[in-house]
Amino acid sequence: MNRRRIMFAVRSPGGVGSGELAKVAQLALGLEAEVELFHCLFDPDIARPERLSSQALEEEIKELVDRRHRRLEQTAERLKAQGVTVRTSVRWDHPTYEGIVRQVLRLGPSLVIAQASRKRRAARLVLTRTDYKLIETCPCPVLFIKNGRPYTDAVIVAAVDPARSHGKPALLDDAIVAAADTIRTALKGSLRLFHAADPWDGARAMRDLQSLPEEVLEDVHGAYSRSIQAPVIALARRHKVAESCVQVIEGDAGELLPGVVRNEPAQILALGAVFRSRLGRALIGHTSERLLDALECDVLVVKPPAFRTPVARASTHHIARSVAHPVPLF
Repeated sequence: MNRRRIMFAVRSPGGVGSGELAKVAQLALGLEAEVELFHCLFDPDIARPERLSSQALEEEIKELVDRRHRRLEQTAERLKAQGVTVRTSVRWDHPTYEGIVRQVLRLGPSLVIAQASRKRRAARLVLTRTDYKLIETCPCPVLFIKNGRPYTDAVIVAAVDPARSHGKPALLDDAIVAAADTIRTALKGSLRLFHAADPWDGARAMRDLQSLPEEVLEDVHGAYSRSIQAPVIALARRHKVAESCVQVIEGDAGELLPGVVRNEPAQILALGAVFRSRLGRALIGHTSERLLDALECDVLVVKPPAFRTPVARASTHHIARSVAHPVPLF
């Protein structure tokens, strides 16, 4: 990942916790990056169709944007006090995830940080529909903060799949590990690779193996285990990850990952999102959505290198000029 800029997508300018800000500061300082605090704003009650051409409407929106921007500046001051270079911007756009992606396209950050939302009936933090749409459409890695605990002796687990099951692009695993390793370096932490392989029981049920003697099956099982471990170890070597930090377990990733994250214990889980289906969804299915919500650690989601966002650069909401500090291009 490019180390020059991080974008922190703030849900509410006054609703950023000290723990979240501490994490953003820790990453920014470790990456030697400046932070763009960004807030996407839209109110359908204000932007009613019958008022779109109204001069009063435009002034009302500008006033609202300015008010949110002043609050965002207060949050920026808290980051600056920790030694972080910060810029702020507020834009009137809709839907929120598209507004965030459009800002990504304008600025070209190497990482987007987003806040998970607190579920009303429980203390845990979960991802919203906006978050999942952001996972589908954001062209750069997205780190979802799911707790306010500081990164101390950080362990990052990268969930990889060298077998490229479910149509995963060949380069996605390298992108996952590269992004996770960049975060590891920034946090001075450690990196683990995890792969959930197809169980041997499924392969053993194949017709060609059913007639083999048990002692031969043991040899075949050994060869199978080596075959599923070899590409993961090769991936680790490419990224200079020690073999002792590689874990391959036969089973379903959705069932195994919560236990792996708890046992490490991991502070960040890095995984890939693949763009698939005729509906254009990028997530890994409903099982993975439930998994992401159930995890208490932060989650880093990485796209394949060739991914192109479907979000248009131009917004249809040109009611008011948004407040934003000019940011020079690299």
